[in-house]
Amino acid sequence: MKVLIVKLSALGDIVQTLPSLSLLKKYFPEAQIDWVVDKRNFEILENHPYINRLLIFSKNIFFSLGEFKNFLKDLRAQEYNVVIDYQGLLKSGIITGLSRAEYKIGFSNHREGSPFFYNVKLPPYNKDLHAVRRYIFLTQKTIEILGKLENLSEDIPDPVFPLEIYNQKLEFIKKPYLVFIPSARWKTKWWPYSHWEKFIKLCKDLGKNFDIFLTGSLSELKLKSWAEEMEKKYIYVYSFVGKLSLKDLAILIKDSKAVVSVDTGPMHIASAFKRPTVAIFGPTSPERTGPWAGKFKVIRAPLPCSPCFKKKCKELKCMLEIKPEEVKKALEELIEN
Repeated sequence: MKVLIVKLSALGDIVQTLPSLSLLKKYFPEAQIDWVVDKRNFEILENHPYINRLLIFSKNIFFSLGEFKNFLKDLRAQEYNVVIDYQGLLKSGIITGLSRAEYKIGFSNHREGSPFFYNVKLPPYNKDLHAVRRYIFLTQKTIEILGKLENLSEDIPDPVFPLEIYNQKLEFIKKPYLVFIPSARWKTKWWPYSHWEKFIKLCKDLGKNFDIFLTGSLSELKLKSWAEEMEKKYIYVYSFVGKLSLKDLAILIKDSKAVVSVDTGPMHIASAFKRPTVAIFGPTSPERTGPWAGKFKVIRAPLPCSPCFKKKCKELKCMLEIKPEEVKKALEELIEN
């Protein structure tokens, strides 16, 4: 059995697909499973014990004849029994269509015309279903198509990461710590810096027992300068903005006491490792993309406009109205229980 997973990005979506990888391996333990992943996120899957081969996709592939030919050669080097499009966008649909596979599977309501490239179109999925559940449902239907018709579990399998993530420790860890994750790809998901600072200040009592690590991408220059300012101002705060690889970030989260995060990829890593998590939500839906395993608390403002799923907003009331005191209380309850 040869299976190809198409899930290019983003980080959180890839992590939310890992339980489906575990499910495939459970029902087809001898299967060769390959995965097409975006170049920016391949590290989180590198040397994964369940993945035979990673096919690296970059945004330039469809615009460079040489890169496209090389990618297509790698893609078509195997005759897959099934290709599963977990992404559901035009580029993933094209990749699925170009593969040499008996079954090319996706949902009929996947976006950007991607279902045109499938020869097996599943009925439309419920858009309010959590992403992890949606991917599991797609996987279950694939398993049925491949002939495993009995005893399909409804449980979400534990995700599995590359073994070095489980086996490594970070040298700079001196005492128990908390991880705070302020940034996301959408600016509308950000909790204001002023709220974060007030929250950090409120955590002074926790700073006696825990270090606080701030994380984020180096591409956010304002985040970097703000985090360094917090590091100078509060002796229990350390900035790791732009200083960690994806695997280091996963290790950091894995060994943390608790995580406080906006709706972003590292929040899903926290779920995957069942770390106690306070998730701050505004424009997006926790029912669709919130924490999904372990102990967690979702904090959101009860506004009729939320969730709106907008990437731009002039008011950002949904984030502004979340109070630092409420987040602190939720964090304390998770740590104590």
